[in-house]
Amino acid sequence: MATPVRSAAASLLDNVAQGSSLNHVYNRAERQVAESEQPFLRELVYGSLRLWPLYKGVTRQLLERPLKPKDSVLEALLIMAMYELDECATPDYASVSGAVDCCEQLGRPWASRLINGCLRRYQRDKETLMQALGESERAALPGWLHKLLSKALPDQLSQLADASRHRPPFTLRVNPERISTDEYQALLREEGIEAREAGTCGLTLVQPMPVSKLPHFQDGFVSVQDASAQLAALLLSPEPGMSVLDACAAPGGKACHLAELGAQVTASDVSEARLIKVHENAERLDLAVTTVLSDGRNLQEVLALASFDAVLLDVPCSATGVMRRNPDVKLIRRKSDIGQFATLQSELLQAVWPLLKPGGRLLYATCSVLPQENDAVVGAFLNTEDTARLLPLPIEVGETMTYGQQVIPSELNGDGLYYSLLEKAIP
Repeated sequence: MATPVRSAAASLLDNVAQGSSLNHVYNRAERQVAESEQPFLRELVYGSLRLWPLYKGVTRQLLERPLKPKDSVLEALLIMAMYELDECATPDYASVSGAVDCCEQLGRPWASRLINGCLRRYQRDKETLMQALGESERAALPGWLHKLLSKALPDQLSQLADASRHRPPFTLRVNPERISTDEYQALLREEGIEAREAGTCGLTLVQPMPVSKLPHFQDGFVSVQDASAQLAALLLSPEPGMSVLDACAAPGGKACHLAELGAQVTASDVSEARLIKVHENAERLDLAVTTVLSDGRNLQEVLALASFDAVLLDVPCSATGVMRRNPDVKLIRRKSDIGQFATLQSELLQAVWPLLKPGGRLLYATCSVLPQENDAVVGAFLNTEDTARLLPLPIEVGETMTYGQQVIPSELNGDGLYYSLLEKAIP
């Protein structure tokens, strides 16, 4: 028997609030609800997480005394119900009664009066409750991150916060080997699908849809890839036949884009399951991409030194530039994580540098908006590696930083990625 969608969503949200990664727990929850309810589950979960710090600030005011740790699922239920009231098409009375019914489904029938009273007060006093929020709560950002961004990107803080609260755009990368962007846009128009241009080879759909409904998706005409991520291959601008290493490649969007542009791509990743996705993407696009299962820090043991004309190093990071796609970042990420990521990023950069031929270029990329993972990592590497020199990016993609450029995410455009281009000196 299927689990009611709201109680499944509340339980899932509580799991994330306790530290579980959304990627690890979402599929199990999705299987528990009726297929017809799965889109609503996704809306409730992702939407609630994007606005979690804001609604958590409201629950702080609604609850006369804090909930016991064993009843934390009720906070998740309240946050979810407020999101549904504000952002979903459900009639208000149905949102409130649905949340109240959840109490019994979640094994806490005693809480039905509490939840009902809190939601009625929220409906009545919403404006006052919102005015009493702190600055980071109003921005729907965790306090530590709001503080870091206020210091690092004060002029862009409002745009960053706004982007993180909205659904991400659904952008396609058109495969120029199969069809031009204009021709594919015409195909979409014939199907009644509205799209606007994004970058040099991208199209953003006005309404997201399953890839199965996109014309010739299985034939490799297009791939789903954010507009900012599409910049990576363009910034490396490989010449046909150039050997390129994508050192942290999964799920393979950038590796496949490089191959579409004519590069001979070796794609490496530490995760076997995620490396399979690289292979599947390349196969659908009919591209020859060599895959290597390895931790990027150990690639020197697997690959010959100085064997690549170019390297793309898209390092693991805090994902603070893609919070709208990974909204659990707002709950599970901690300030202490940032230093750990920076250490890993530095180790990866040092490890792959010997694989680059003299005269070759390395593109360092993150989906972070924090300078600790971006400029600081590149700057430290340049200070210690005599053979490395900074190159200007061939095109302007975002805000100019000391060692690269930072794309600032916005509601309609690409995610928040950082790019820096380095060249290896010829002895």
